[in-house]
Amino acid sequence: MSGLTLTVKLSIFSVAASIFLLSGCSTTASVNSDQGQSLSALNSQLANIVDNNGCTASFQCKVLEVGARACGGPSKYAVYSTLNTPQEQAESIAKQITEQEKNQNEQQSLTDCLPVIEVQSLCINQQCQSIDIK
Repeated sequence: MSGLTLTVKLSIFSVAASIFLLSGCSTTASVNSDQGQSLSALNSQLANIVDNNGCTASFQCKVLEVGARACGGPSKYAVYSTLNTPQEQAESIAKQITEQEKNQNEQQSLTDCLPVIEVQSLCINQQCQSIDIK
């Protein structure tokens, strides 16, 4: 009977050790997932606040550099209207996105060197629109 008790004890210990080890893996995965969701959430926030691009003149249209490529420069440009978008909020979110992408590039040693064409903004048909600079 004592042999059976030892087997049961070893089984319980093995199960407990497995759960402990696997819970560590789960925590690591969720931290990485949270960082990705955070960057995704910031991109969604920025897209939402720059969505209303209504304007009456081109001076109301602005361009934000957003993100960071591994080889330098922004990963994209966002065009928005100062008439409808809180400028400080848009700039703050763009800065957070840029910082997170810089950290991501350093951690993952990414080498995205594809060119991102710089844009200007103009008010055309009462909407701020991006114009590629060539």
